[in-house]
Amino acid sequence: MKKDNVTQLFNNYAEIVGGGLGAVLGFLAGDPITAAFSGAGGAAAAGMLKTIGQDFSERLLSSQENLRVGKVLIITAQEIHRRKNDEDFRDDGFFDKQPTGRSDAEEVAEGILLKCQREPQEKKIPYMGYLLASIAFDSNISVDMGHQLIKAAEELTYRQLCILKLAVVKDRFDLRSEDYQNHQKFSKELYQVLHECHDLCLKSYLDYKIPLTFSGQITIGYMNIQPSRMTIYGIGEDLFNLMKLSSIPDDDLIPIAEVLR
Repeated sequence: MKKDNVTQLFNNYAEIVGGGLGAVLGFLAGDPITAAFSGAGGAAAAGMLKTIGQDFSERLLSSQENLRVGKVLIITAQEIHRRKNDEDFRDDGFFDKQPTGRSDAEEVAEGILLKCQREPQEKKIPYMGYLLASIAFDSNISVDMGHQLIKAAEELTYRQLCILKLAVVKDRFDLRSEDYQNHQKFSKELYQVLHECHDLCLKSYLDYKIPLTFSGQITIGYMNIQPSRMTIYGIGEDLFNLMKLSSIPDDDLIPIAEVLR
C-alpha cells in the first residue's frame, strides 16, 4: 500500500480539521498501539478508510474532486474518532473481506465517495461523511440499505436537507399554519421551496399532514402544504439521524423559514 498517497489525499483537505489532523491521521496509522487503543472495530474502520482512500488516491481526479474526496474522508475519520470510545462498532461482518475481495464497508464507502466526487453542492459533503461514519456503528443498516440511503441523500439538494431539519425544529420558526389554496401570489422563492417540500413528500421522507376531503380522498399538491405541520418520517428520519442533519446551522434554515411564514 502506498501510504504516502493516502496521507497526501488527507492532507489535501487538512485545513478543515486544523490542529486535529494529527489525531485523525494517528487513528488511520494502523500501528499496534493505535489498534490496541481503538479495539478491533476501530482498527477495522481505520483499515476501511485507508483502503478506500488508497483506491481513490490512484484514480484520475480533478483538483476539485480530489478536495471533495479528501474532505469526506477526513470528516468520516473525525466522526469515527470522536465516537469510537463511547459507542460499539458493528460486529456483524461488515468490515470483513468478502469473496469479492473487499468488505461491505469498502463497498458502501466507495458509493459515498463516488457521489461526493462530483457533488456540486459542497455544503452536502460533511453530512455524507457523517452518514458513512454512522453506518460503521449501526448493524441495523445492511449493505443494501446503505446504498439506498446513499442514493436518497444524493438525490436531495442541500436545501432539502435543510427542510428536513426545519421540519424537526419548526416550532422555533413560527411557520405558516395554513395551506396555500387561497394564496394569491407565488414568488419564485416560494414556489421553489414548496416544490422541494412537495418532492420530499412524494419520496415519503416528509409528511405535511394533508387533511382528508369529505370524500375521504387526499388531494396532493404543493398548495396543500402546511409548513407548521411538516413532519419527517421513514427514510427522511433515517437521513436526519444518520447524516447528523441536526448540526445544520440555523443560518441556513432562516432563509427557508422566512419564505414559509
